[in-house]
Amino acid sequence: MNTTPIHATREEWLLAAIDDLRPLFSVEGHTLPERIRVTCGFPSTASRSGAIGECFASVASADSHYELLISPVLDQPARVFDVLVHELCHTLPGAMNHGATFQRAAHAMHLVPTMLRGAQSWKATGQGATFAATYGAIIAGLGAYPHAQLSLGSKKKQTTRLLKAVCPDCGYVIRLTKVHADKGLPNCSIDGATFRLA
Repeated sequence: MNTTPIHATREEWLLAAIDDLRPLFSVEGHTLPERIRVTCGFPSTASRSGAIGECFASVASADSHYELLISPVLDQPARVFDVLVHELCHTLPGAMNHGATFQRAAHAMHLVPTMLRGAQSWKATGQGATFAATYGAIIAGLGAYPHAQLSLGSKKKQTTRLLKAVCPDCGYVIRLTKVHADKGLPNCSIDGATFRLA
């Protein structure tokens, strides 16, 4: 596998991959639309469904482009490539869902259904037995995918910015920002004692 970067951005890599795939789709009797945009970004349902790719129909775009998203959790060129092939299959006439038209195109492009909730489903596809032999040279020719995996699990959670203050007499608790605490702590509305930071 070629680990030398050839393309400066993920989008350049993905667009070059589409250019390389156009004639292969044509050989199978499918013409990819000219108006396709592709980017590395989270699919709209990623947080609940775990989707790693998405295709928006051209009717959703103000200038009639198909808009493809490839998840930033992916960084392996072969996996990115097979997800791209899956999403490109959706740009074919009658293939926006995962029905028979999509399935025929995906099968012709060397994809296979994968297990999803205990059953095989075309909603999630993987590389068929002939995928690597068919696309290996193309993927190697694209060079390294200029991206590092983005892990959702490592997203840093914001900690609270409020300080806890307690009335020393009755135990009443309030929270306030450091800015306000630095100006002076208030008095308790119950017994009049001055709050102390806990």
